[in-house]
Amino acid sequence: MHAFRRLLLTDLRNRRNTILVTLGATILLNAAMAILTFQMRFPQNTLGFVMFLDIVIFCVLLFVPFLHCFSTWREEWKQHTIYRLLTLPVPRAHLLLSKYISILLETLLISAVMIAGLFVQLKVSQGLLFRAEPLTVDDWSKVLLITKWLLAEACLVFLCSASMLLGKCCGRLSLLVTFLGFVAGLLLWIVAYANVPSIFTLIVVGAAYFAASLYLLEKKVGVE
Repeated sequence: MHAFRRLLLTDLRNRRNTILVTLGATILLNAAMAILTFQMRFPQNTLGFVMFLDIVIFCVLLFVPFLHCFSTWREEWKQHTIYRLLTLPVPRAHLLLSKYISILLETLLISAVMIAGLFVQLKVSQGLLFRAEPLTVDDWSKVLLITKWLLAEACLVFLCSASMLLGKCCGRLSLLVTFLGFVAGLLLWIVAYANVPSIFTLIVVGAAYFAASLYLLEKKVGVE
């Protein structure tokens, strides 16, 4: 457990500056949206445009940890630290899980700041921007939705890891293979969930991508 904690802290430390910059940008953008909402005094029928801008901003900000899914492994090879990592006396699964948790924490921090910003905008718009009840009322449907989101993020992170590691097995064609592997895995995920839209599907798909990442890390890109 101590070794895993050190791995996780190292991953977080490597992303510290980017996380701080992203959180700072999130705060500034939400402040700008709150000021815009207050100054323009939008009528109720135009506040939907403000929510659209908020959704766009949120999606753009979440693109940063999505890119981290790929860059976290690419940087290991670029800085030649991957071989030192692979010689550590820890299970390879710990390497995958530490990177997943660091990306998850980054996403949760961005989401928390964004939600706080939305509540500020709600106050500024005098409760007209959106209905706050779905965010403040506890029920099982919300728990189920959040669970699905967390499992979906796990699927995405492990899919990115699997496609990146698969690309590293192919030398000069690494970028092409990474892209094709990601697209193929994403299509498989969409088809599986479209036919069986349940938490069980997300668990199975996530476990499959995790197992693929672990196999590639142990058998294909490992060191003796």
